[in-house]
Amino acid sequence: MKIPGEFVDELKAKCGPGEECAALLFGVGDSVKAWRWMRNVAGSPVEFRLDPEEVYAAVKAAEEAGLELVAIFHTHPGAPIPSPLDLKHMRMWRVVWVIANVYTAELRAWRMAGDRVEEVDINVV
Repeated sequence: MKIPGEFVDELKAKCGPGEECAALLFGVGDSVKAWRWMRNVAGSPVEFRLDPEEVYAAVKAAEEAGLELVAIFHTHPGAPIPSPLDLKHMRMWRVVWVIANVYTAELRAWRMAGDRVEEVDINVV
C-alpha cells in the first residue's frame, strides 16, 4: 500500500497518547490519494469508535471524487499489530487496516484473508 508522506507528517503532528487517533484513507487500488481524520467518539487511549454519520459523509464525498475507501487507520499505544477488538472489526470492514505506534509513528498494515490476518507491505511515498 502506498501512503503519502504528508499523511505520516500529519499523524506525527496530530496524534498523541491521550486518545487513539483515527482516519479513513481513500484512493484507488493500493494507493492512498486522500484521507479524512475522524473524531474518536470513544475518547479512549486504547480504543476507537467512529461516528456513523461522519463515516457516511466522508465515504460519500470520497466516492463523489472517484475514490474508494482503501484503509482504516488508527494508532495504538504500543506495537502496531491488530488487537482482538481490531480483529473483530476487520472481519466486518474488509479493507486494509493501517496501525501506527503513537510514540514512534511505526506503521504496519493488515487485512483479513479468509479467517486469518495477513500483513500488507507499506511504501511511504
